[in-house]
Amino acid sequence: MLVTFLISLLILFLLVISIGIYTVYMPTFNTTFNQELANTITPDHTLLRKHVEALCSTSEYRNYKNKGAQKEATDYIHTTFEEYGYEVKLQEFEAAGDKYINLIAFYGDPNLPRVVVGAHYDTFGDQHGADDNASGIAGVLEIARLLQLHNPNIDFCVELVAYANEERPFFTTKGMGSYIHAQKNYKDNIDMLLMVCLEMIGYFDDSKNSQSYPISSLNMLYPKEANFIALVGNLDNHNTVKKFKRGLQLTSKVPTYSINAPSSIRGLANSDHRNYWNFKQNALMVTDTSYFRNPHYHLKSDLPETLNFQKMSEVVKGTFFAITEITR
Repeated sequence: MLVTFLISLLILFLLVISIGIYTVYMPTFNTTFNQELANTITPDHTLLRKHVEALCSTSEYRNYKNKGAQKEATDYIHTTFEEYGYEVKLQEFEAAGDKYINLIAFYGDPNLPRVVVGAHYDTFGDQHGADDNASGIAGVLEIARLLQLHNPNIDFCVELVAYANEERPFFTTKGMGSYIHAQKNYKDNIDMLLMVCLEMIGYFDDSKNSQSYPISSLNMLYPKEANFIALVGNLDNHNTVKKFKRGLQLTSKVPTYSINAPSSIRGLANSDHRNYWNFKQNALMVTDTSYFRNPHYHLKSDLPETLNFQKMSEVVKGTFFAITEITR
C-alpha cells in the first residue's frame, strides 16, 4: 500500500509539473483558428442516434465470433460512407485463422500528409455495445458527413477508418485491426500528422462522484462529475493535445479535459491509438473515459438509451473542428 501511495504521489507531482511547464512555455493557439468555421459546424444528433441504433440492431451481437452480425455492421458503415460520397476501400487481413476487414475512406488526396480518424466496430462479447463502441463509429461517420458538407480548406488528407478486433481476444495483439492499419502506414512511409481515436464518446452523468480515475489522487486535478470529454495523449505529444483541446473548447459546449501521461497507467492505452504509439506515431484518444464512469461497460445494458446524443454531437463538433485546424 505504501508503494502504491508513493507511486500515485510521484505521478501526480509529474502531472502537475508537466501542466505548469506547458502552461508557461507553450504558445497559445486561439489566434490561428478559423472562427467562422467554428460558428457554422452543424452536427446532427439524430444521425448519431441513427448510426448507434443501427449498429446495435444487428441480428446477433457484433463480436468477433458472429461473422454475420459483423458483416451487417460493416455493410452499414460501407453504405453510409458511400451515401456521403466516399469510395470505400477494404483492408482485409487474417487473425486467429479467420478473415477480418477494416473499412477506409479518404477525404482529400492520400498522397498528402495524413490525419487518421478511427474507431472500432466490434463488441467485447454478447453486448450491443452502444457506447463501446457504436458511439465512436457514429462519430467517424458524422465527421465524414461534415467534411463533405463544409468542405474545409485543408492541406492534408483525412483517412477515416472503422477497425475490426479492438476487443479481446485480439486486444494488445497483432490481430487488432488498428495494428494492421498502423503497421501498413508505417511501412508505406505515410506522413502521419495525427491519429485521432474515438473510443466511447456518448455517456455522461452530472451526479456527484460519478467519475473515477485510475489513480485516486487525480481527483485533485479533474472533476468528480462525469460530464466532460477527455483527451488522452502520451509523453511525446503535449503540444498536439493542447492545441486539439483548444479546438474543442472553442466549439463544444461539453467541457474538455486532457492528460499526457505514461501509457502504462491503467486505461490510457486501452484502445486503437495504442498501436500508433507503438509505431512512434502521433496519436490521441477522445473518450468519455469508459469504465471509469460508464456502469454499463461490457454489459448487456450498454444500450442506445443510456447515451446523451446532444452532448455527443457537441463532442463530434469540437473534434471535427480540431481535426480540420490541426496543421494551422
